Amino acid sequence: MTLIMGIKSYSLESDSREIILAGDSMVTYFEENEKIPVSKITGFSKIATGKYWAMGFAGTYTPPLRTFFRNLKSEDTSKNTIENAIKKEYFKEVNDFNTRVAKKYGEDCSVHFLLASSKPDLGIYLVDRMGNILKEPVEEDFEGDYLFIGSGSEFAKNYFERKLGNRYIDRKEIGHSLAINSAYESVNKNEDPFTSGPVELIIVKENKVINLGSKQTACQKRDGKKSLDNLIEETE
Repeated sequence: MTLIMGIKSYSLESDSREIILAGDSMVTYFEENEKIPVSKITGFSKIATGKYWAMGFAGTYTPPLRTFFRNLKSEDTSKNTIENAIKKEYFKEVNDFNTRVAKKYGEDCSVHFLLASSKPDLGIYLVDRMGNILKEPVEEDFEGDYLFIGSGSEFAKNYFERKLGNRYIDRKEIGHSLAINSAYESVNKNEDPFTSGPVELIIVKENKVINLGSKQTACQKRDGKKSLDNLIEETE
């Protein structure tokens, strides 16, 4: 139970493309060797980041997921696992992971992912439970510029489209500030009962990944809107 969303945006200051990822922090997980799920608001991070990618999961959290993400990070420089998977349109490691999880915890505990990467090109993808990478899983009339996964995705999609006025948006109209504000509000104001907690924000640029992490959590504890505006200026 979760919400992970991604929006492609255009930075006017640097004349470059970027992807904004946002996620909630309510996690449903299984304790080791237990079959009964436990739901808990923990401020749990659902988005892992590497040197050129960010990847969030939707579904039931199980302990092996932490190891899965840790292994991906360690392979950043040695195997280029994610870049190769995108080129092949198949993520073998995801299929293998879900197969192991299904055997131990049941098929309902498999997860799927939203992946943003700057290699081989800046893009946003849906990775299904079998490891298939879908390059165009988003709304056709929006030219592949946003994607939502998880139980709160329908609420977020509706809110996001209302905010943008239910009209065609040229890619360069979605600027840095609009993308971050829209992503933050779509998660923060979500009506799904299983979507809650501090909002996590990640920015995947063409040459780096910015994880706002604790800065974003701190901003929500203070003057949320004002502090968010400051973060937007810092990351432009």
